[in-house]
Amino acid sequence: MKYHIITFGCQMNEADSSLMAALLEAAGWEACARRDEADLVVVNTCSVREKPEHKVDSLLGELRKGRDEHAGRLVAVTGCMAQREGEELARRGRGVDIVLGTRSFHHLAEAVERARGGERPVVMLGMEEDPSPARCAMTPGKSVLKAFVPIILGCTNFCSYCIVPYVRGGEKSRPAEEIRGEVESLVSRGAREVTLLGQNVLAYGRDLDSGGAFADLLGDLSEVEGLWRIRYTTCHPRDVRRELIEVMRDQPQVCEHIHLPIQAGTDKLLGEMNRGYTVEQYRRVVDELRAGVPGMAITTDMMVGFPGETADDFESSLRLYETIRFDAAFMFAYSPRPGTKAAQREDQVPRNVRLERLHRLIEVQNRITVERNREEIGNVVEVLVEGPAEKGEGLLVGRGSNNKLVVFRGSGELAGRLGSVRLTEAHLWGFRGEALQA
Repeated sequence: MKYHIITFGCQMNEADSSLMAALLEAAGWEACARRDEADLVVVNTCSVREKPEHKVDSLLGELRKGRDEHAGRLVAVTGCMAQREGEELARRGRGVDIVLGTRSFHHLAEAVERARGGERPVVMLGMEEDPSPARCAMTPGKSVLKAFVPIILGCTNFCSYCIVPYVRGGEKSRPAEEIRGEVESLVSRGAREVTLLGQNVLAYGRDLDSGGAFADLLGDLSEVEGLWRIRYTTCHPRDVRRELIEVMRDQPQVCEHIHLPIQAGTDKLLGEMNRGYTVEQYRRVVDELRAGVPGMAITTDMMVGFPGETADDFESSLRLYETIRFDAAFMFAYSPRPGTKAAQREDQVPRNVRLERLHRLIEVQNRITVERNREEIGNVVEVLVEGPAEKGEGLLVGRGSNNKLVVFRGSGELAGRLGSVRLTEAHLWGFRGEALQA
């Protein structure tokens, strides 16, 4: 029996899909590259914005139409959209056989067997469950150079625009020893870089009796022999502490990059978003990070068109971003999410205004990104070589510790190794360079 997994959304979803693949293969299933060849199609969904949900709706329609060509094929929907819509996904006649919520995906193999036995739809949405023991036991066994390791589930910040706390539940940290065991297992199979995941990794440990903090976890994982790099995402600006800056400065394995969503550039909007910090507090955190960690790269999330955002608010945000000068940003227009406070407001910004502001923001930030990259031309950086570049004969691709992409000419034997590269050209996507050694 063959399965095919389609993943929408964040890196946490990618990690969940990887675990579901391992669970299915342990149950005797085999992965296939084409969904039309699969006996089971798993759609791991995202609800952060409307667009990925629309894509899922379209995909489910295509899968339903294709059932005549593949009799008996099962369709499972997992993740945030599954948690949000629940049984409604199956009731709307979309040919969905299995619905698993954000803390039930580790029951996938069991749900598949129940559906094959005639029980349809199989719906599991329990938010009280903890899938982390299954995650630790079923760490994907394939050799990988880079791996995702979730360390904390859920979120309790309740930003007024965000659906995540409603579909991912409250914060629940994994025990530090369990995380270290998973990292050691990954390293034993070839992983040299791990990315620690959470809706807010900086909240790690607050719910544990041990009282462990995120900086302590970074220090502990830095001692894992054979682990070259530690990354993490994402972070709430309110929770950046001196201890984090110190461990980034002192531990060479902890990369000089932080993703620090700002979302808006005025105190008015930040307050209405329930972000928990002011513009000045955010700027102070950025200054401390850049002063404390040489070569620090700061990326962010920026939203335009939040309800009540005026033209003056938008211009003020642009001026702030020009001053902070982020290395890169994920930029998007506000998308109303059912059940959130912002979606209930009557002062919604018209869609055409949101899109016009988004286009202006993209132009500004893309220019800043290229300008900041040009400042690094001539620098020599250590790159973890990931393998051949997508385009260009004889070109390799890797990332510096600051998470910026570097393409350079070299032998395929360098894949999986660390090498020194001099940066020679700056682009929006990263750099071209020349290898010095490996």
